[in-house]
Amino acid sequence: MSTIDPFQLSFETVVAASPMLGHRLENRASIRKQQDLQLIQRLQESSTVPLRNASQQDSFVVAPLDILVSRQDGRIQFHIIELNGSGIGGVSNMPAQVVAAVVESLRRVARSCWEQETVLLLPVSGKECNRAPRLNKLMHEKLIFAEALQQGMVDAGSDADIVTLEGLQNGSQSLRDGSSAVVLGYIKDFLNACEVDLNGCVSLFGRRVVGAVNDRFCLNLISQFKNQIDLTKFIPFNGTYIAGGDKGVAYSLLDEYLVHQPSALFPRRVNYSHAFNRAELIDSVVQWLRSGLKPVIKPHGTGIGHGIDFFLEHEESIASVTRRIDESIEITEEYYSAIGGAFPYTVCEFIDSDVIKDKGHRLDGHKYELRVVVYQDGMSLKACPTIAKVASEPFDAFNAGRENLINNITNSSVTKKVDGTDYMLPLSCSQTLELLGITLEDLDELCRVATRYVRHVIDEIPRMKSRMKHERGSDWSPLPSTLQRQLSSIHAL
Repeated sequence: MSTIDPFQLSFETVVAASPMLGHRLENRASIRKQQDLQLIQRLQESSTVPLRNASQQDSFVVAPLDILVSRQDGRIQFHIIELNGSGIGGVSNMPAQVVAAVVESLRRVARSCWEQETVLLLPVSGKECNRAPRLNKLMHEKLIFAEALQQGMVDAGSDADIVTLEGLQNGSQSLRDGSSAVVLGYIKDFLNACEVDLNGCVSLFGRRVVGAVNDRFCLNLISQFKNQIDLTKFIPFNGTYIAGGDKGVAYSLLDEYLVHQPSALFPRRVNYSHAFNRAELIDSVVQWLRSGLKPVIKPHGTGIGHGIDFFLEHEESIASVTRRIDESIEITEEYYSAIGGAFPYTVCEFIDSDVIKDKGHRLDGHKYELRVVVYQDGMSLKACPTIAKVASEPFDAFNAGRENLINNITNSSVTKKVDGTDYMLPLSCSQTLELLGITLEDLDELCRVATRYVRHVIDEIPRMKSRMKHERGSDWSPLPSTLQRQLSSIHAL
């Protein structure tokens, strides 16, 4: 008798049928199949690090790091620009054994935080713009996560369903009495639907929410309710979610790590500061420009490059700076329901990163960044280099703008109306490394630093709350002394 489960569909079958099921999904199998498993294994053998103790297993799942590459005196230099978190897109870029480890972590955390008749939220990015809502073309990846969460609840002794927020809202689905549930939906819709009671408990349709899998959503939810949420009753699946959603916090932790464990392939510190309101942001950008620096502004808790802007002309007028900052704030207000703008903003220094140099290649002259996914596998942290993310247009120093500076796959896909695979390259692949001029030794050191940096972030979880500024309502920041030190160093340049 056949052992094939007749109710289990292949990933590719779901993708192929997606236009009939709702909206077209994107197939990343071509990228995944080009990843060199032997190369990944070699890199992991030298970069894997143990967690400090067993209790950390329930505090972290996955962190996709984004890294710019620059050249200095002929030597390569890596710059970690984002930590990111459990809302990871591009799971299907990764080898099956890596995804299996991430799924097992989700299952374990779901089992540990489950309580009777509660729900877990699985928010996904998309629908940010009300005028032209974007549907997530990697929604099928989230179904893998949904099943892992459901199984974790079952492991804990519960019946558990998978439902959608849209189905609950239109009445086509419901939360069964006596059963727990995993609820799948868009971040913006969840932010509008969730409530917080006087005891600090998050609820959805009358059911208590015990946790959520998306760092940016967790950060935005806590900000929306101005820190009223009791974080002993609501569990972000990555305890590192603050650094995952706020680039300035990620930079402060990176600085702390590199001071004690420097690497020849990384700068000793990140030049950055926080701005907590519009006036501070305008003042910071103007001061950076007048000091001869080229600032980049990055809002708090946003995605897909929304609100990011580059100020590369030292003589740009205050009126022009103000206009562009106001446009950034307006985008974050509209797309992320961030009243007053997605503050605090991080102001950091522009890095003139590398471009692809191959006259015969379709992406010649395009800037790129690397993605290295750090994930938990049992009691260890491992790194998997997944893709090079490529800007949608070739770089032009005399006409620099978002489309040739931002290496975001979703942005490129939406802007050019093509699949994201058109603007990505498999990173664990010798041909890609040769194209980018990155040696195996370079990549090995990058993976080594990546796992150890993430372990430092995990180690700092118990002290992460000290990076919040309660007196500013929902604002989050490094400690005032850290901020003052950073600002002082900038003014001294």
